[in-house]
Amino acid sequence: MKRIIACLVAVYGLHSPFITADDSDVDVATKIRDEAFSHSKVMKILGHLTDNIGPRLTGSPQLLESNKWTRQKFSEWGLKNAHLESFEFGRGWSLNGHQMWMTSPRKVQVNALPISWLPSTDGVKEAQAIYAPVSSQEDFEKYRGKLKGKIVFLDEILQQKDPSNHVFERYDAEALEEMRNFEVPADALDDTFEKKLVKTTKFSHQLDDFLEKENAVAVVRRPSVDGMLVFGQDYQYLTEMPAQVPGVSMVAEHYDRAVRLMEQGENVAFSINVDVNFHEEDTKAYSTIAEIPGKGRNPEIVMAGAHLDSWFAADGAVDNGAGVAVVMEAARILKTIGFEPKRTVRFALWGGEEQGIMGSTQYVADHFAKRPDSTNAGLKYTAPVVKQLFGGFPIKQKPDFELFSVYFNLDNGSGKIRGIYSEGNGAAAGIFKEWFEEFHDLGAKTITLNKTSLTDHVPFDKVGLPAFQFIQDPLDYHSRLHHSQLDVYSHAYEKDLKQASAIMAMFIYNAAMAEKRMPRKPLPKKPVS
Repeated sequence: MKRIIACLVAVYGLHSPFITADDSDVDVATKIRDEAFSHSKVMKILGHLTDNIGPRLTGSPQLLESNKWTRQKFSEWGLKNAHLESFEFGRGWSLNGHQMWMTSPRKVQVNALPISWLPSTDGVKEAQAIYAPVSSQEDFEKYRGKLKGKIVFLDEILQQKDPSNHVFERYDAEALEEMRNFEVPADALDDTFEKKLVKTTKFSHQLDDFLEKENAVAVVRRPSVDGMLVFGQDYQYLTEMPAQVPGVSMVAEHYDRAVRLMEQGENVAFSINVDVNFHEEDTKAYSTIAEIPGKGRNPEIVMAGAHLDSWFAADGAVDNGAGVAVVMEAARILKTIGFEPKRTVRFALWGGEEQGIMGSTQYVADHFAKRPDSTNAGLKYTAPVVKQLFGGFPIKQKPDFELFSVYFNLDNGSGKIRGIYSEGNGAAAGIFKEWFEEFHDLGAKTITLNKTSLTDHVPFDKVGLPAFQFIQDPLDYHSRLHHSQLDVYSHAYEKDLKQASAIMAMFIYNAAMAEKRMPRKPLPKKPVS
């Protein structure tokens, strides 16, 4: 029978389990599925990260608590060398409490959240509001001398649009097929990200300096979306450049109401009370690392990871507690089934992703390859490691560079895995096609040569190491959960995370036991100017 099937494969190109997997591989796949689907701990892991620990803003006590807890769990499961690795960051920040009321022309409580890394109000402050939309330094002159003692509404109200009916989405066959089509890049994604990050961080400090000199009481920001969503993001975390003016992010519906009243000539006033803590005793932040050792004296390395940090508006459940829970569950599954890999399997839970992919960048520079730091002067508003993320040439390889095989990342919410971005690596794409055959019944089989950006696989790829992010169903990740106050456990999908855990575990197994390390693309080259 095997000979007949082999002949059919040769003639018609049919898939044969006798050719692509031996009996031991099939046995492992069965064990992984059984452990992932019938004995899962993925939601228990996620629940502790979110319900027990909560928001994990980089540099905060909660992130350090989650570092220590994940290190402990890895050790309990039998992983080795569980430890924390640091990078220089800045001030930690945590919220004690806040409250805001509109006091004139009528008294009503408003929905708002303090903005991360902005200071306390030092008690209740009541002041008149002023609408002063500012989007660049050129706008400063319009309001110079007008902001003293005011609560400043800084963002323009947006034109009303019909709401989208696509709040929740799973990829259909047409969307997945479209994703397979290769998009020829027009601009360098890294250059775009660097420019955006520099512009954002630089202007935050320039605006704070202006408002402090104008003696503004506080600032109010408006989200770019409505639906009572609120975020509270900012990037003024550097110890040597502390923000001076308190501020909140107010839901669009309440923000727009206040602006309408101001434009009608009403005396609009608010009381605001923000109480926060800064943590400067340790200006470092951390990533959690643990491993299942490979065989021999100096084995090759397979890695899997997700970012442990989150924003503070909610509990960081889908961004990225879900990814962390899947990576940890994959580690637990592999240890439970008695996995003894040929290559060392290293698990990484990164810090600082939200502020500029920091933990993974530092790790790559420390262990695999280092680049000359970027000379972009605008990066002085970011942590030192960000200069390495946008570093130049030549790339200086470290001893473990040649031992590295592959890195798998998960960071797009709690949706199930539908495939993988192969980052232009055609040889790897062919391997992934075979590996996904085990999971066609779970809806996972799409392989695209396209790149994806802004996740922790990027620092590996930028130095020429194979690193990949999985394609996931969007669900309501971007429509309402991403960085918002709704990013809580209730919006994570258990069946999807179980599916993702099984695939992550099997991909790690395949990479760790493959005859050869993962194929590599040509090394990055210095752009021609």
